[in-house]
Amino acid sequence: MGYCLSPIAYCLLLLIAGCTAPLTITYDARLGAPAISLKEPLKVSIIPYKDERKTVNRKKLGDIASPVMGIDSAELILEKEPADILTSAFKEQLTLAGFKVNVAESITQAQEADLLLEGSVKVFKLDIAAKDAIEIEIETKATDVKTGNILWSGSIVERNERFAGVMGNTRETINKYVSSSIAKVVKETLTNVASAVEKARPHSVEPVKEEMILGNEGRLALSTAPPQAQVYIDDVYYGLTPIAIDLAPGIYRVNFKLAGFKSAAQKIAVRKGRVTEFAVILEKE
Repeated sequence: MGYCLSPIAYCLLLLIAGCTAPLTITYDARLGAPAISLKEPLKVSIIPYKDERKTVNRKKLGDIASPVMGIDSAELILEKEPADILTSAFKEQLTLAGFKVNVAESITQAQEADLLLEGSVKVFKLDIAAKDAIEIEIETKATDVKTGNILWSGSIVERNERFAGVMGNTRETINKYVSSSIAKVVKETLTNVASAVEKARPHSVEPVKEEMILGNEGRLALSTAPPQAQVYIDDVYYGLTPIAIDLAPGIYRVNFKLAGFKSAAQKIAVRKGRVTEFAVILEKE
């Protein structure tokens, strides 16, 4: 005998299933755009990052001690393992920068590449509480495949705390928080790699993704998510994002304000004859 669920029961079943489903992290490569400008196409092979955390459940991100809309659990569980998320993030980021990228299971599969990236996840956790705390630490090694020389190796750490705001956390706010934190370690890692590649292959990349402009001034290209935020530079209002502003060379304090969101501030250097891009995700109050 078959059973037929009522529409209300069916909706409740979907709601319960959604509240217990693992969290999906959607990486936004725009946030981690590294300071890289290609002069010639380079092939990059990535050996999947290894998870070296001391944990039983590799998909566990942390503990939940404060309510999260859409998650009914005391643990924050990911759909994919952090090592897989980071491997995909690096691939997406390098592809966006113009590299020809593939994921290789071993060095043998990377013989046709110019550059080999490999590394490990040392720390990857986020605890949801009255004040959320995230920590990510990854180690990366970049090797010139043709010579076997290690161009760069190092550890990048991102530690951050935040208040979720009056509306609290949701699946989407946590996704954005994790994605933006991943973007920071990816960007810093690839900026270091680009600088090392530029020294070894000066005709391949430029370590700064900028464009030349005329005159003695520099240009700030500012954007926010969401857009239409007010921009103040040294307490002077300049307009709404996205916006490009020409300024004399120097260091400026830039403030972003948007109703319903926390204000953000950042010191940004303006260089003569250059365009400096800066993007920020505003957090809800």
